[in-house]
Amino acid sequence: MAVNQIYFLDCGSLTVDQSAITYQKGLGNPVEIPVIPVLIDTDDGYILFDTGLDPAGLSSPEEVWGIKKKVVRRFSEENDIRHQLDLIGVKPEDIRYVVNSHFHWDHTGGNRFFSEATFFVQKSEYRFGYYPDSFVESLYIKPHFDHPLNYQLIEGDYEVVEGVYIITTPGHTPGHQSLVVQMPDETAILMADAVYSKENYDLDIPPGNTWDITKAIESMNKLKYLAKMTDGNMYITHDPNFWKDHKPSFAYK
Repeated sequence: MAVNQIYFLDCGSLTVDQSAITYQKGLGNPVEIPVIPVLIDTDDGYILFDTGLDPAGLSSPEEVWGIKKKVVRRFSEENDIRHQLDLIGVKPEDIRYVVNSHFHWDHTGGNRFFSEATFFVQKSEYRFGYYPDSFVESLYIKPHFDHPLNYQLIEGDYEVVEGVYIITTPGHTPGHQSLVVQMPDETAILMADAVYSKENYDLDIPPGNTWDITKAIESMNKLKYLAKMTDGNMYITHDPNFWKDHKPSFAYK
């Protein structure tokens, strides 16, 4: 069994304050960040890492996105997770597994489209998503993930299939998780929101948008060590400059 390819899906962008990317630095400076789920093609089937924004927000932003509608910078029908998959010939029913890095609104908006998949989520994140602390509750939009889906609750690191491994990276949220993907020519480390930009490494500073800053630092260092140990390439999918360095999914075909 093997991993054949990974595809970055262009699911729009958000505008956030720079201080959410780099802790206590750049306050008041708006920055555009991409929303990028990742499709992983393996011999055991397709795996989807996060599901992006809820496209129902295009017609009913107040009802669907709530107060978060004001941070949506770029999103159209082309950025719908289903359209992005269609560009590479994949249908929602083709997805065997979905890994939610965490339950924030920009990572779970398409969950309901994958009713035939098995979802992997940390038990701590699933619990917190329903009863979050008040200072972060706006980041959890319950109708995004509260569906009769096949959620498999896990605790700790986990092998999804051979070559695809969930790594616990709490801090951004209680049950945040990243992915390590071993391909024939490289090891890809998909960080999700454990790291927001290259500046976090260059300045040795954690992201500012965290539930627990101490755990966030520990997870960032864990991923840095893992990349060194495996000679892996780190993919920071919220990095403002991501699309300058990488190509959208359909360009790989």
